[in-house]
Amino acid sequence: MPLATIDVIADRLLPGETLPKITFSAWNETAFRDRVIASGRRRLVVCGTEAHVCVLQTVLDAARSGLQLAVVADAVASRAPANHALALSRMASHGVEIVSTEMVLFEWLEHAGDDRFKAVLPLIR
Repeated sequence: MPLATIDVIADRLLPGETLPKITFSAWNETAFRDRVIASGRRRLVVCGTEAHVCVLQTVLDAARSGLQLAVVADAVASRAPANHALALSRMASHGVEIVSTEMVLFEWLEHAGDDRFKAVLPLIR
């Protein structure tokens, strides 16, 4: 039985924004794959657990479909540090970018000095 989305995330989502997942690779879930394709986005930023199972399989499958992937190294986890390291290494060897949370945040912000920048600062300090 799939686990529910944790409240801190679920509380920020609209009805219908969560999708069931029973396969290790989310890319093999038709509803997820169709939603990504329908979005028209060609680049995905990925976080999650387990880095060496679900994240790895999802990322490799999506990359084979022609998407550009960035995996946020400090936002993916495995119970064993060795599995985390091996997963990141394997993804990188398949052309997946390995990035950090700060890299992603500052790329999305693009500049300092506005309210968005000020809102992000406490999250990274």
